[in-house]
Amino acid sequence: MVTISCVIDSDIAVDFLRRREYAPLLLREWSEKGRIAVSTLTHFEVFQGMRPNEEEFTRDFLASLVSLDATVSITQSAGTVAHNLLTRGISIGTADVIIAATALEVGVPLITNNVRHFSVPGLTIVHGKGGDSFQIRERRHRYSARKS
Repeated sequence: MVTISCVIDSDIAVDFLRRREYAPLLLREWSEKGRIAVSTLTHFEVFQGMRPNEEEFTRDFLASLVSLDATVSITQSAGTVAHNLLTRGISIGTADVIIAATALEVGVPLITNNVRHFSVPGLTIVHGKGGDSFQIRERRHRYSARKS
């Protein structure tokens, strides 16, 4: 059985592909805890912004990760989360809510530098550059991040 340590957001994948200094160190640290995963929506977002000369490196990098399909269960969960957030006046992008639901389904943290994109209750977020971990919890009509 494969042990997954985390799901990485598209911004972390892009930073690795663009050779940002922190990214390989971050991925090495998390790979020591288990396999690193991405949502299939991350494939879409990365390929959408890919430069022409990056295709081979991008394909090889994504192939080295565990790719998690946007299953019926994950997309239904994402739809419920999006609905609940919208009733509170909070809107997040479709890809982001599916990526968040993927991390929730697997029960692992989501690593991102776009912490504000993921106001999903119950989601554990690790800030990629800072390493700080946050558990998103509901508070009335807004959310708050609590360091863990």
